[in-house]
Amino acid sequence: MKKLFKGAYYQWGVFAIILVAIVFINIIGHFTSFRIDMTSDHRYSLADGSVAYLEKINKLENRINIKIYLEGELPSELRSYRNSLEEKLKDFKRYAGDRIEYTFINPNEGSDEDKQLLFEQIYNKGSGVLPMEIKFAKNAKETKLMLWPGAVLSFTINGIPQETVVQLLPGTSVDRPFSMNQMPEVVEKGLNDLEYNLISALRRLSTLKKKRIGFLQGHGELNQYETKIARLLIAPYYNIQEVELQNNIHALDDYDALIIADPKNVFSDKDLYLIDQFVMRGGELMCFMNTLDINKDTLYRQGFTHSERKNIRLNDLLFDYGFKINDNLIMDVNSIPKFDRRFKESRINWYYQLLSTNTEHPTVKNIEPVALEFANQIEAINEQVIPVLTSSKNSNYTGLAPIVELNMASNFDEEQPNLQAAEKNTSNLCFAATSNGKYTSYFNNRIVADFINNPDAQFLKESTGDSKIFVVSNGDFLANTYRLSQTRKGPKADYKGFNELKMNADDVALNTNRAIGNQDFFLNIVDYMMNENYMLDIRSRQIDVRQIDKVKIQQSANYYKMINMLVPIVLIILLGLVMNVMRKKRFTRK
Repeated sequence: MKKLFKGAYYQWGVFAIILVAIVFINIIGHFTSFRIDMTSDHRYSLADGSVAYLEKINKLENRINIKIYLEGELPSELRSYRNSLEEKLKDFKRYAGDRIEYTFINPNEGSDEDKQLLFEQIYNKGSGVLPMEIKFAKNAKETKLMLWPGAVLSFTINGIPQETVVQLLPGTSVDRPFSMNQMPEVVEKGLNDLEYNLISALRRLSTLKKKRIGFLQGHGELNQYETKIARLLIAPYYNIQEVELQNNIHALDDYDALIIADPKNVFSDKDLYLIDQFVMRGGELMCFMNTLDINKDTLYRQGFTHSERKNIRLNDLLFDYGFKINDNLIMDVNSIPKFDRRFKESRINWYYQLLSTNTEHPTVKNIEPVALEFANQIEAINEQVIPVLTSSKNSNYTGLAPIVELNMASNFDEEQPNLQAAEKNTSNLCFAATSNGKYTSYFNNRIVADFINNPDAQFLKESTGDSKIFVVSNGDFLANTYRLSQTRKGPKADYKGFNELKMNADDVALNTNRAIGNQDFFLNIVDYMMNENYMLDIRSRQIDVRQIDKVKIQQSANYYKMINMLVPIVLIILLGLVMNVMRKKRFTRK
């Protein structure tokens, strides 16, 4: 009898210890976030760049408060997204500590007046969180659900409260709600972009001092309307201003970087001197330029046009830094067709509209191919210059200042065009490159008396520190088209209904669903040049949405359903039999 009681006490004691341990582990798990990410692409782990940035956040004096308006009764897909969002924020707090505080709010709680007031605050006249409407069938009736899938972040800088908004999932218009069968794809895309969107919002809010970037004007460069998209992309993180040199020796003194976008007019010696000395002082230089002028109106009207050298002289300066920009054009089979109703199916193969072959450089890691039309070949003069974008193996280059013809594709086999010339290696031609280090002044053996003899000039023959130079041999790379109309309130610019840095106009006209990497490439260039390399790491690890094999599902659905149903039952039965056998052996009298 005593043995029986001892055995009972022992079993109850073990049970109590296990129970306490389980409760204790759950309590710890509730207040901490720990996961083992066994996925091949580490999609459930933070990027190294995110960790580096969050550790900076941890050093801020004030806290960042995040209000997420995604709470309450949610469909299963959105409930899963909401839980993933909370797990991501817990991961953020592991590195940022108490500098980040977050709250989930149900906007559908309270009286109708309270809810309406909150909706107006969240929406903020269209500049806040955009609502998402979902339609679904319930009790044989079509029902609509309105959600606010976004967050408002607030932070105080120097006693001044700041706010920014992050749209976690896309909003919908009143007449175009999402259906429930669209939600898996929407949620998967939202999960893929979640980390980048959150870090970008934190960066917009917590940047205490913005570096200054100048868009050069005065040589026919792209104007504010033509670079609207590009400027809007980087304006939240940098101080963007237009700058004209105007023979002012101190014109570039206050700038950290200079962007020269599609110059068309000649640079004077004084202009080149100011840019050269800007680089010598450690300024970062980004040039997007062509050396050839091609009249597109003549090309589309006549079917051909002569290209002309621009002779703007900026390429002479870049040559001394190691970049030789040739007066030719690159052709590549890997290209975007041109939309033209005069041709069969309104399309022609257009080998001048390149789709890049990306290198291993961090600015192009894991981004979509970059689209550029009429790009010149760049040759590296020294080992300091590193290719970033190149053509495919089936490519070639034209002669100097060539004639450009719309029907160029007729010179090659339509089914299997071979652009390579037998007598020369024309694969992987470079049309975007960068260099980093110290440079010798372009004016080391040249004289600009008006400036060099000026005591305020402080002429530098060599770089005082490392500088970066980035060259893309395409001036229209970051241009968006617009139409300017006059109104009573002044000129108004009208733009196309899509982002021209994410979609190509010819692709849109031909109903081709293809994303291009121009926007990510431009953002990466700027962050790379400004030493914000952690953002490159976050963008480059964005995970592609994995498409479900619907054919395989149809063929094997019943098989996997049976496995999911039978395997747990069989395991429970086997476990019960094993435990029963062990019990009999233990308590059977000998």
